[in-house]
Amino acid sequence: MTLYRAELREMAVDALKAANTIAGPNVFSARSLPVTDEALPALYLQVPDDDGVSDGRSAPSFTRTATLAIRGYVAAGTPEKSELVLEHLAEQIELALMTSVPLMAAVQQVSFLRTQMLVSSDTGQHKGELRMLLGLEYTETYPLPGTPLTGITGQIEATGHDDFAGFSAQTI
Repeated sequence: MTLYRAELREMAVDALKAANTIAGPNVFSARSLPVTDEALPALYLQVPDDDGVSDGRSAPSFTRTATLAIRGYVAAGTPEKSELVLEHLAEQIELALMTSVPLMAAVQQVSFLRTQMLVSSDTGQHKGELRMLLGLEYTETYPLPGTPLTGITGQIEATGHDDFAGFSAQTI
């Protein structure tokens, strides 16, 4: 059984690859950093957090919010160019994910969206990092053990009501 949050992450990877962002095919999940400068721009996706709130005291069911974390890395000649490329990449990511029919059909809502951009000039090349978080809300239920109920058969007895006694309930 695959975790649903992992399925959501892979749907996001597929949507970003299909959208042909400036990262091109460099969209990765379940992979370690770093990537070489020659392979930039690149996107890394993971689901580091998943919160569940119980739907009540009945069968186990939760309204969950999986935090889809996207990190984008770019390299440009100047800090200004790096920031402009990051803004463009952020727009492409949002558009690709929010218009992905499979991803949007798999969640109840996107409960939050946060974007942060950082530009570093620590090395000889100006690098930019995009951090984007999306709250993907969905309902998760767990199967109950045992044989599923397929029908009920019963007989009703009514003492003192002869016209009602002996009535059989229909099997469903």
